[in-house]
Amino acid sequence: MSRPVEPGEFEEALTFSGRTVAGRYRILGLLGQGGNAKVYEAEQIGLDRLVAVKVIRADKRTETASKRFMREAKLAGRVSSPHVVTLYDFGRDDETGELYLAMELLEGRSLSRTLREDGALPLDRALDVGAQVARGLAAAHEKGVLHRDLKPANVFLCADGTAKVLDFGIAKLTVPELGDGDDADSLTQDGRFVGTPSYMSPEAATKGPIGPATDIYALGLIVYDMIVGQPAFRSGNPMRTLMAQVKQPAPRVSERVGDVPPELDDFVDALLRKDPATRPQDPMQIAKHLEQLRAVAPLAPDPTVPHVQTRFEAFGAETTEESAATTLWDRDHVRPSFTPPPQQPAPPMAAPPSPKRPSLLPFVLLAVAALFVGALTFALVWAARLWLG
Repeated sequence: MSRPVEPGEFEEALTFSGRTVAGRYRILGLLGQGGNAKVYEAEQIGLDRLVAVKVIRADKRTETASKRFMREAKLAGRVSSPHVVTLYDFGRDDETGELYLAMELLEGRSLSRTLREDGALPLDRALDVGAQVARGLAAAHEKGVLHRDLKPANVFLCADGTAKVLDFGIAKLTVPELGDGDDADSLTQDGRFVGTPSYMSPEAATKGPIGPATDIYALGLIVYDMIVGQPAFRSGNPMRTLMAQVKQPAPRVSERVGDVPPELDDFVDALLRKDPATRPQDPMQIAKHLEQLRAVAPLAPDPTVPHVQTRFEAFGAETTEESAATTLWDRDHVRPSFTPPPQQPAPPMAAPPSPKRPSLLPFVLLAVAALFVGALTFALVWAARLWLG
């Protein structure tokens, strides 16, 4: 579970657990929650398989939230790829009228949690994950779907090493085809940005025209993050982060870590170009290029994730600082998107040194000097008497 259930949520979790949604999903327990939704583990009756069921939080059930939820289902349902989470079902519960999504239940950890707990990935694993995410993007773009919120919290690393793209909550079609008359941007509030500052493209940050290259930029930031262990742009202020995305070139990977192949350094830099027209455009070609680079990269340990880790912490269920700033934010509704690494415990303090006894050497030298001066004086006086004799 992404975080413990708060005391105020305990009653709701108990009442929901044990329920049957739409007559076919028996809720087993709460897996986690995000800003707008909760995710439950459930058993699909008749098929005897475990699934993840996502519902809108009770305090967030508005008409706009419902429309966005339906758009998410329709857009996610268009995309089929081993590297995009599988949507099984979408509908409305007959008893309560709640909208729900039923999806595959994943075993593993999100990429954001992996980076937070383990730091940078080994180079060949970073390139492997980057290539898989690119293949997931290729499947989405082929269906005309822009993700718009690609970031480590929305990439899941399964226990078998597979990477999957998650959460199409603010996705957008390149051409309107849904027939409901609601464009994704019309379902957000005026004056607010859509996305996460640390992974937002310059064109999205300036509310300019977006396209497939917008997701490519976010992919470049993710690859950068996996290799370096921290975002290319980070600050405690989202507006400063956005301004950096627009105006400042990303530091080269080779400036942050050593022994980076020059070709990889140049390729990541190309993914992060400010002008979307100059970035690589085809995610499938990007995937193939990353795989070629991986073929000559140092080997990493087995990428499988221990099963004891979180079973499912995505689809709005992970409440990290990064994901808390995901969908709609302004100056008053955002947290920093970078979580500092945990501080290492201070080394044990050494015992204070024992007080030293004062040295006698200076006194001995002083005494010897006094005796020498006295003897010299006596000798001079005696010599003078003999001379005057």
